[in-house]
Amino acid sequence: MMKRFNFNAATKAMLGASLLSLVLTGCGGSDGKDGEDGKPGPVGSPISKVAKVKAQITAANVDDKGFLTINFDLTDANGAAVFGLTNTDISAVSFGRMGNEDEVGTTDIPGSPRDIWLSYFNKDKKDGFYTGSDYFQGKNCSDCLTDNGDGSYTLKLNKEINTLGKYAYDATATSGVYLGIQAVNATGSKLVENSFHYWQPSSNTDQAKPKAAIANETCQSCHRLGQDGALAMHGGKHVTLESCTFCHTDNNSYMKSDKDAAGNVIKTYKYDGSIKGMAHEIHSHSYYNGIYPQSASNCITCHKPDETLEMADIWKADLDTATCMNCHNSQYAVPSWHWNAEQGQIADGKENCVSCHNDPNGKRGAERGHYVQNDNAQAAATKVIFNSMTYNADTKTVVANMSIKHGDTLATLAQIDPTPYKYGGFTSAIVFNGIVSDDFIVNYQKIGFNKFAQAADGTIDVTFTDDPIKVVKMMETPNVTVTLSSQLHLCFNGKGAVADCKLSEDGKTATNAGPYSVSDTYYFKADGSKVVKSPRVQHAEMKDCQQCHTTSITHRFTNDLDGCASCHNGTRDRDGKNSSNLAYIVHSKHYIYSDPERKNLFFKKAECQACHGKDGFSLSKIAADAAPVAFGKTADGTEQLLVSPQTAACVSCHQGPYALSSATAGHIESMGGVLLQDSSNLTVLGIPASQYDLTKVQESCSTCHNDANILEKHANWGAK
Repeated sequence: MMKRFNFNAATKAMLGASLLSLVLTGCGGSDGKDGEDGKPGPVGSPISKVAKVKAQITAANVDDKGFLTINFDLTDANGAAVFGLTNTDISAVSFGRMGNEDEVGTTDIPGSPRDIWLSYFNKDKKDGFYTGSDYFQGKNCSDCLTDNGDGSYTLKLNKEINTLGKYAYDATATSGVYLGIQAVNATGSKLVENSFHYWQPSSNTDQAKPKAAIANETCQSCHRLGQDGALAMHGGKHVTLESCTFCHTDNNSYMKSDKDAAGNVIKTYKYDGSIKGMAHEIHSHSYYNGIYPQSASNCITCHKPDETLEMADIWKADLDTATCMNCHNSQYAVPSWHWNAEQGQIADGKENCVSCHNDPNGKRGAERGHYVQNDNAQAAATKVIFNSMTYNADTKTVVANMSIKHGDTLATLAQIDPTPYKYGGFTSAIVFNGIVSDDFIVNYQKIGFNKFAQAADGTIDVTFTDDPIKVVKMMETPNVTVTLSSQLHLCFNGKGAVADCKLSEDGKTATNAGPYSVSDTYYFKADGSKVVKSPRVQHAEMKDCQQCHTTSITHRFTNDLDGCASCHNGTRDRDGKNSSNLAYIVHSKHYIYSDPERKNLFFKKAECQACHGKDGFSLSKIAADAAPVAFGKTADGTEQLLVSPQTAACVSCHQGPYALSSATAGHIESMGGVLLQDSSNLTVLGIPASQYDLTKVQESCSTCHNDANILEKHANWGAK
């Protein structure tokens, strides 16, 4: 009996192919050799599938006709190849070389031309002005980019060198190219990358980045990527300081007009479009408009000493008048004898600042004028040191001894501003508080100049009595850590040296007083022994604040957050409305919606790690028995309204009505938080102090709102 076999479709297809092969073989169609291997598919990802790209320029050359060719690799965040980049994804290519001021006629000191960057792609701005901003864009070329299919690319520009005849191409000079990429992936997210390459064309050798004066990371310590204050210019494609320098060269200038609301021109003037000109101008005006937290006159905010940077100290060179004029360009910023009030401009013969203001032989140059012989800068070099603290229980008195030092010299009582403070008390004062259970005991309290006494050894004694200061409550609270910090102003001679104070005729003003001296916090036990560091959990570090603020923080200059929190603590509300807690104050100042007209917006606070470091934002760092936070007073003003500590951290940002709903409030309370009185609305937070029972507060917010969850929920918040 014959057996029958059942074949599925796939098997039939294979047999069919085999039979066909046999038929061909039988006809002599086989030569017995294997066919060629197929071309392997690309290893990597299409650009539509990646979340981040990194470009590395591997080579660049210029042909005899002045056309640039760039070879570069493109990878993802893991270093794997990315293919599929198109011509239109090339957002910018700028190209130039090192030269000097003599080539463009801007040398201020004959015989001492500065090295400057010169663009090979100049744009004519008419009337003799030009800029280096005529960069190549891939959208203007359909076949300039070759995708090699393996993550490598070749870009041959269809744009030749054009300096408008100002200077020549020089193959022996250090040259550089900036490649900007701006693509969009399948999710609609922008992929932006700025990459750079420096080389000497004549020898075809790689070169170090020239004229490195400021690190890009320095700018991005404030202008953080992904934040509203990020460097993301011209459609978001230029995101680094280095990219700006390729177009905004030293010779960039053009005429600019200011217009009124109706569009009428009210002022026309020459504008310095160099990167240093714009940076100084923008930061100077932004500071006085309340946006940028540090005056542009504090040079080392940006020009940080850095031994790894070739020209970190170049701001001290005193070779460039244009740099001076970026800030010193009004009657308020120059001496009256340098200003022509009638014409509203610098007086004739005073235009070349560095011909007189240069170190070491001339008048005060940049370093002396801004630091060594500058009262404001030298105030930041002073230091208040608390040497001891003693408590006399019988007289209910505390005496603290302090040294006020400027360098190695002790300041005297006559050199401390003795004037009355406009809101009561004295301009110069000492703040006295204590810490228990991770918070301060009382609202801020201070003793003024009238309680200071010069000691025989040159130090100064400060006496605190129980009326009006709460000395007994402070000193006899179990486990208290006493804190002392200062709000002092020294007087100066106008050239950075400490001097005796000069009072106005009415005695209300010290005419030569400087800003706050440095006010670090010192800690003592009740028995007078010193405590090395704060017992409070530090949710942020002052160094993170000083990335932007440097020495300019409202009320005082301090290197620790306790100097701020000793006043802005959980015991204090803002005149019965809202909280005066440090978290609330800081968050409100950095909140994207804190200014409805968005005039004072710098960056949104949703990027927690910008200020809180690795984990300072963590709710788990708030102890279960931590003190509550005051959020105002009851309607009759008799009691403070208190919010539980973890909840307070959240609602310092998430305020009603747009960022705190009734449902969210209910959720918070169901998780053990204390937030609302019965029937109260979302604009009145907290319960009366008499109803707050610390033993019954069991917040569990951090169980779900852990560190990773908080970062994820706040990442790129409000970006779309």
